[in-house]
Amino acid sequence: MKLFAFTVLLASLALTRAAVNGPCTGGGLAAGTGVCISTSSCTAKGGTVHNNLCPNDPDNIKCCTKAPCTSASLGGGICRTTSTCTGNHYTISDLCPGPNNFKCCAPCAPSRKRGAGLTELEKRLPIC
Repeated sequence: MKLFAFTVLLASLALTRAAVNGPCTGGGLAAGTGVCISTSSCTAKGGTVHNNLCPNDPDNIKCCTKAPCTSASLGGGICRTTSTCTGNHYTISDLCPGPNNFKCCAPCAPSRKRGAGLTELEKRLPIC
C-alpha cells in the first residue's frame, strides 16, 4: 500500500511539471500561444518572457510568447503551436523562438478574395 501511494505521488509530481519546449500553462494565455524555453532563446528571437507559467522547470526556463511575428513578403500573425493554427490560417517557419512545432500562424486569403482590387500582400498570401 505504501509503495502504491509513493508511486501515485511521483506520478502526480511529474504531471505538474511543464516540459521544456512544451506549452505554457495558465496565466490567461490562449491555448498554444506560449512555449517553455530558455529565456536567452526567447529574447534572441524577439520573444517576450512570462514568469510562473512553466511550473517546476529550472529558473532559466520561462514561458515565451511572440506577437506579432512578421514576414516582409507574407505579412504576420502570432507564434503558436502548429496544432492550434487552424481554420483560415497557415504557418510560416523561422519567425518564432522555440521548437519546430511553434511557428508563426497567419491568416490566409479567402478564395473569394482573389482577383482585381487586391493589395500586393493579399496577392502573395496562400488561399485557404
